[in-house]
Amino acid sequence: MPELPEIETVKLQLQKVLVGLKIVSITVRGNKTVQGDIRRAEGKKVLGVRRAAKVLMMDLSDGLSMAFHFKMTGQLVYDKDDNPKTWKDRVVGGHPTEDFLGPLPSTHTRVIFKMNRGTLYFNDQRMFGWVITGKTEEINNLKFIKSLGPEPFDVDEERFVKIFEKVKKPIKLALMDQEKISGVGNIYANDACWEAKVDPRRPANSLTAKQYRELFEGVKKVLREGIKYGGATAADAKYIDLHGLGGHYQDHFKTYDREGEHCLRDDGGTIHRMAMGGRGTYFCPKCQV
Repeated sequence: MPELPEIETVKLQLQKVLVGLKIVSITVRGNKTVQGDIRRAEGKKVLGVRRAAKVLMMDLSDGLSMAFHFKMTGQLVYDKDDNPKTWKDRVVGGHPTEDFLGPLPSTHTRVIFKMNRGTLYFNDQRMFGWVITGKTEEINNLKFIKSLGPEPFDVDEERFVKIFEKVKKPIKLALMDQEKISGVGNIYANDACWEAKVDPRRPANSLTAKQYRELFEGVKKVLREGIKYGGATAADAKYIDLHGLGGHYQDHFKTYDREGEHCLRDDGGTIHRMAMGGRGTYFCPKCQV
């Protein structure tokens, strides 16, 4: 699932190419994906692209906005040219698949936005993602968005501790609870725990003051690295030749997807994998206590 760094990367990329363009027409190819009257956006100008945790929002003229949630396999692909001759004419973001490079629309394309220059495609293999259209105020007050906790960059250490000091669930799962703190998913929760030398299975309320401090800094560090490297290319897509279009944080994983490999601290430890909350959990049993 695309996490905060991946969605931030999409936001930054689309800001450069969509702002100022007009949506000429919208074709819906997956009714399950769309909520609200999406065709209200036809004829509207893109005023801005922003993000709330893992949700991407596009603000339009006449007080309208659209919110995109990528869920597990969502992606946005913008073709600057209606007949692109090379992948260099394409801006991509989200779950990396062959659709980044293949002909569009594909069998995974759920919504097509024909712009006055180029075309934007919302693709989603598993159809868990969604697009919601409405007045900007309505979008800002969606129950899903209003329930989000603060982002790690918007809190100080004291508030970070208060969020978790009474939570009994494992710290890794607590970090992934979007109502407590938003934007941290499985990849970055694993790596943040490694940064803080904290066992991801530890109850959140059992950490020491030093561990809370190091975890707070670790969360921000791995998220910043994720943004720096354009997010991570998911494990099931890392062997696809994406010609540099995918993110590269996977080249800097601390523990995630490194089962059986040596700990980067060179302490003689080996990365272990276990399931927690239905997700793969990676840690070094020697340095994470």
